[in-house]
Amino acid sequence: MTFRIGDRVGVRGHWNFPNCCIGTIAEPPEFAVQLVENCGPWDGVRRFVQGRKGTIEFYWVEFETPQNDGDGDGPYAAGEVEVEYITLKE
Repeated sequence: MTFRIGDRVGVRGHWNFPNCCIGTIAEPPEFAVQLVENCGPWDGVRRFVQGRKGTIEFYWVEFETPQNDGDGDGPYAAGEVEVEYITLKE
């Protein structure tokens, strides 16, 4: 599934953001675009990175409630999330 700016999504807890949460697909801020440009450039609201087992698709998500990451850092208002952990909310 391809998500668009403004789509309301659910994020299933996983290694990077361990708590399930709700968010909105958004355009990544300029600092995020510049930080990861060498790892796989952003294509609008998503980017593709070549991993050991294939291509990984990420989307930028603004969280309704700020989230801590898997290391306990945060809270973060937004972050990139692998598409396999995102579902469209009605």
